[in-house]
Amino acid sequence: MLGSYLAGLIEGDGSIIVPKKERNEKGKLLYPKVKITFVEKDSPLAIKIKEIIGAGTLEFPKNTKYVNLLFQDLKSLQRIAVLLNGKMRTPKIEALFRLIDWLNAKFNISKALLSSNKILKLELDNTPLGNNPWFSGFIEADGNFYSSFELNSEGLVKCIRHYMRISQKTVYNKNLNISIENNTNFIIMEQIREFLDVKSLTKINRTKQNYIELAFEVRTVRKNSSEKLINYLSKFPLFSSKQQDFLAWSEIHKIRLSKTYKTKEGASKLIYLKNSMNTLRTQFNWDSLDKIYTN
Repeated sequence: MLGSYLAGLIEGDGSIIVPKKERNEKGKLLYPKVKITFVEKDSPLAIKIKEIIGAGTLEFPKNTKYVNLLFQDLKSLQRIAVLLNGKMRTPKIEALFRLIDWLNAKFNISKALLSSNKILKLELDNTPLGNNPWFSGFIEADGNFYSSFELNSEGLVKCIRHYMRISQKTVYNKNLNISIENNTNFIIMEQIREFLDVKSLTKINRTKQNYIELAFEVRTVRKNSSEKLINYLSKFPLFSSKQQDFLAWSEIHKIRLSKTYKTKEGASKLIYLKNSMNTLRTQFNWDSLDKIYTN
């Protein structure tokens, strides 16, 4: 379970960086790096993963609201490579393969981790998305739970908008000399669309710091899509602050279906739930970390 969850997390918002040269200009040996980026409020999750892997460092880049969890020592790189092997679902598998090649070329893998001295590269995980927590990890990285509504002159709710949206850039790496089929995120985003029974996959522009990025997006605007997601995340939960967003979002979904939002009491509850989501949340409960996967 841990391998699938980490694969989704890293494929969504992580990096596997493998040096092209053995040494730098000063003759120092260069090592690969695995980096997972979290928003700063999710530091407890980063710390927990660090504890589970048994290594790693936390980096807080200046003038940002992010924290990077870095793995650079041989032991943790070995463990992560083994955990991710056979659990990846996107073109980022090519980076994992480069890490495995580096490990196999430079070191003998401990027999405590493997039955042989080399890691055999396993292909993409093509099992149904609902079979493991890969999609949970992917949502942690690139998903967002959204709810909004308007109030009429009587203070009752109207025009509810309610969905989970998840996006991913269209092209994995423009600098890679690989086939289009192996360099597009269309396939995984189309699988997510089908899994959630969403009508169409859309293209959007994501605003980055210095550029605009073309991306695919899936939104669960329909009742059936939202319920499929709720059933999945009830089985394979989130562990970041998004878990609390999801729980509030799920309650809003129930109120929307029951139409109790048409009462003063229902409207008050919707306002309370909306004010406990995303950037409006100021208090966090991390009890969910007690149930995070350890192997």
